[in-house]
Amino acid sequence: MKPAALAAIGVVVIVAIGATLGLGMTGAADRTGGVSTTGGNGFCADMSDAVGLYVGNPVTQMGLQVGTVSRIDNAGDHVRITFDLDDGRAYPADVQAVTRSKSLLADRSLELVGNYTSGPTLEQGRCIDRKHSHTPKSISEVTGSASDFIKNLTDADSGDVGGTIAGLDKALAGTGPDAANMFRHAAAASADPDQFIADIGASIANMAPLTDNALRQWDQIMSILNQMPSIAGLGTELFGFVSKFDRGVGWTVATIYDIQRNYGSILWPLVHGPVKDLISLAAARAPDLQKLYGTVPAVSAALRQQTNAAGGLSVPYRAPGVQVSAAQCRALGPACSTTGRTNTVNLFSLIVQKAGVR
Repeated sequence: MKPAALAAIGVVVIVAIGATLGLGMTGAADRTGGVSTTGGNGFCADMSDAVGLYVGNPVTQMGLQVGTVSRIDNAGDHVRITFDLDDGRAYPADVQAVTRSKSLLADRSLELVGNYTSGPTLEQGRCIDRKHSHTPKSISEVTGSASDFIKNLTDADSGDVGGTIAGLDKALAGTGPDAANMFRHAAAASADPDQFIADIGASIANMAPLTDNALRQWDQIMSILNQMPSIAGLGTELFGFVSKFDRGVGWTVATIYDIQRNYGSILWPLVHGPVKDLISLAAARAPDLQKLYGTVPAVSAALRQQTNAAGGLSVPYRAPGVQVSAAQCRALGPACSTTGRTNTVNLFSLIVQKAGVR
């Protein structure tokens, strides 16, 4: 190949490389809005306090360090945090500054919240104002709020809080071993959650038939619930009878006590003596008595048949009577019957009549 051709090819390659670099730089400028992403020092933020924030603490964005706190100054009712930023990133002018920490006692970092998309950027020497800065509550503020809360719960020189704490201490006394066992079991369940979750799953699975049956029997359940008011009314009425029964039981017990107090000395020897012997004899002769009782229906049936049958067995019977004078017969009334010259009084009818009059 001729030297002239080689030179031409070299010129074309150099031009192509230059064009590519120019397009890349243009694209990078377009992505940042044509602004510089160079960091530097002199950036600042005005904040209400700088608790937990010290010189050398990191400046972060989305948790990644992008700079370092270089200075902390007192500015009257607030503090000014001056920080340096690394190169390669732009920040919007309305970016917000937040002090954050992983715990209440750890050192804090300065977090810049807000990614740049377009528009003006954060400039050196122009501080983030207090409207765009935030700090978490300090330990002193937290404890102060708790103190104010407790102070508002009770009056001055009152022992309410002290009494509450003393009562709580008394209520919790002796519960240490149980609490330790509870936490120990909870730790064991957390260490091996598979069995714990399996038990929960088994409980839910075992409850499934119950819920299915409840759904199938829901009409009956609703019927029972609808009848509950009337059932409750009946129960209330029943309790009234129960109270009457209880009063009867009380009267019965009082009567038995009265009998025992007045006649116990007579009844108890009788119960422990002849009555006991009679019961023992009846128990011993129970088979014979059973056979005797078995003949009673047959005897009653035979007597009934003889009474109803014509020409059956009959027993003549005549009520006892006595003869009285005519004047006495008139005085006795229907109980006296007159046959010819004889006046006869039925003694049985006379006794029944007199009993009725009484």
